[in-house]
Amino acid sequence: MRQDPSDRAACRASTGIARYDSINFSRTPIADLVSHPASRLTMIRHLGVQGDGIVSSTSSHDDAASLLINLTSHGRYRGRVGGEPVDKPLQRGHVSFVPAGIDIDIEYPASHSALLLYVPLDIIAATLPKASGAKPGSIHCERNDRLAQLVFMIESEIRTPGFASDLMIDGLMRAIMTIVARHQSPTPDGQRLYMSPAKLNRVIEYVEANLDGDIGLDDLARIAGLSPFHFSRVFKLATGETPYHFLGSRRLNRARALLARGEMPLAELALACGFASQSHFTAAFTKSMGISPGRYRKQRLG
Repeated sequence: MRQDPSDRAACRASTGIARYDSINFSRTPIADLVSHPASRLTMIRHLGVQGDGIVSSTSSHDDAASLLINLTSHGRYRGRVGGEPVDKPLQRGHVSFVPAGIDIDIEYPASHSALLLYVPLDIIAATLPKASGAKPGSIHCERNDRLAQLVFMIESEIRTPGFASDLMIDGLMRAIMTIVARHQSPTPDGQRLYMSPAKLNRVIEYVEANLDGDIGLDDLARIAGLSPFHFSRVFKLATGETPYHFLGSRRLNRARALLARGEMPLAELALACGFASQSHFTAAFTKSMGISPGRYRKQRLG
């Protein structure tokens, strides 16, 4: 049973960005601010909230839409958005879009991380003229690799702007809003393929038990009793992720958990997450999270 929003304690961030700071979290959020004053675009890397378990948040922004890219794969996104029930698995790289003026009341794992882009209404109007007839609607945790790529390109341009940054961001925003407006949920192929829940669980258990070692596609396919080709298709159909992305997200989740404990040296932690060296781990973690392992640990431990 979901808790009534009025009964929850409200915790808020203090990033200086009113839209993010107005969100009511059930526990204190951890965030990294990315902004671009010239375009008035604001991005937040939401790194999770303090503690473990399930947390909740409520929000509504009349002056901006919210575009979110999941950075981790763990748990589910449940609640109500615009009064409609939502229940989706959280998959790394999947996209959500909520138009302005929509009330959001959701629950998700405390460790969930996401890249959040706020798009003011006037920017939407400028990048998506009314004459086009397109009207962006809500998207909830759906895969759109092109859209995710464009959002990451905007983040990169905001963090390290070039000589024509304003034109670059304008072009990226036009492409993003066109995709959002025309978005249609992809129809999954391979629907005749099937892997029993028991076999899927055995595959997942094997992955979890061997995160510190080498895991090959042949190993996973053999556990499932399928050819590597068919296994990849069935696994993606069952989980929403390729085996490659699933393994990567599980190793990232382990790294985040170990860093949050603050007990293990980084060199040892890298080996525990299947990396050959601390430098490889640091590069991979920074690329995935946008923050170094040392800085992430410091923020989690307060």
